Amino acid sequence: MWKKAPVDEPITRKKFPFAAPRSLLIFAIAAMAGWAARAEEAGRGMLLDVSHTRAEARLVGVSAEGRFTFQVGKDPRRVPAAELVAWGAPAEPRDAPQVLLANGSLLVVREILKTQDERLLLDSDASGEFAVPLSTIAGVLLHPPIDPQRRDRLAARFAPPAGRPDEPLPEPPPRGDRLLLENGDELRGRITAMTDTAVEFTADVGPLTVDRQRIIALGFASSQREGRSSSQRLLVGLRGGSVLNAAALTLDHDQAQVNISDDLRLTTPAEAVVYAQTIGGRAAYLSDLEPESYRHLPYLSIDWPYRLDANVTGTRLRAGGKIYAKGVGMHSTARLTFRLEKAYRRFQAELAIDDQTQLRGSVVFRVLAGPREIYKSGVVRGGDPPLPVSVDVGGAKQLSLVVDYADRADELDHADWLNARLIE
Repeated sequence: MWKKAPVDEPITRKKFPFAAPRSLLIFAIAAMAGWAARAEEAGRGMLLDVSHTRAEARLVGVSAEGRFTFQVGKDPRRVPAAELVAWGAPAEPRDAPQVLLANGSLLVVREILKTQDERLLLDSDASGEFAVPLSTIAGVLLHPPIDPQRRDRLAARFAPPAGRPDEPLPEPPPRGDRLLLENGDELRGRITAMTDTAVEFTADVGPLTVDRQRIIALGFASSQREGRSSSQRLLVGLRGGSVLNAAALTLDHDQAQVNISDDLRLTTPAEAVVYAQTIGGRAAYLSDLEPESYRHLPYLSIDWPYRLDANVTGTRLRAGGKIYAKGVGMHSTARLTFRLEKAYRRFQAELAIDDQTQLRGSVVFRVLAGPREIYKSGVVRGGDPPLPVSVDVGGAKQLSLVVDYADRADELDHADWLNARLIE
């Protein structure tokens, strides 16, 4: 904990007349301005639908039938969930414990309390105390790194692998639960209990009691791992950084209820919802399809893979100061091809260099429908705002994403196809 530094002599009104009250007043005004700005931003975000219409909007309601109501200026706009691409953006998780669920949900909580009756008790700012079945948990980050890239890489070690829709995930080998310790060691065995101070763990050498302060993360081998459902679902983001893979969302002016599964429903203030995105609606995301082929031509000798729902280094997609849950990460020069089983009308995306390059990198994006080039961007550089694209694919049977290098060869060409999607 931070300790207050000693002072030789307190500042008093006698020595500095009016100084303290003025500084306090300035601080109070600044704080109130910040709170007012945050209150103004609460419930507001960019609305994007399948028609590629964009508008700054405030979310005011979601019905039980899945119809979203937004306030755009002075006018209400109603959007069926199937036609919603995205509203708002996921929040960057703060330095707080995280729980990774087997269905891909991320819960950012204030405190992880203990295990009880095969459940993990949690406490969050948005939902208060609630319990999550242990069978649905893939991993727990007790002390996640502050650096976003390191935090993402740690989460990836414990998050369940993603599958394509309708494809069951193979069961992992029975290697047991895992404890990742602060010194880098990893213990394997079985987690039997967690208290507010320790984790009870059975390893090959016998039962152990490990201080929670020594543990960075836990992995649960027995979680009920899930493939991606082919039914329509929603990604719902909360103010603290949680992103929930939900079967349903209802929201009125006071309260929101997020149904993650039959065993887990969260209730939160409506203003805590900052992001929503439909999966399985009229927008088919390329990251949910199986690529037909991929080819990368290194400028020198480094081979870069493509990434689905991640940037080319495998961490979360970030561009323009925002997080994107869906998209494709590539590196120049590369070509990624998908075979299209349906007669899609349009391809849409937002194109950018990932924020992790710190304003560096430059590429040219191209889109091919079969052998025909249907889109070519100008040079997109690090720090440029995401570039919207919407092009007619004319019922093509094949779609290719191409990234070419531009300035300075392929240096930090971390290209993001944000929300890359096909519209029927």
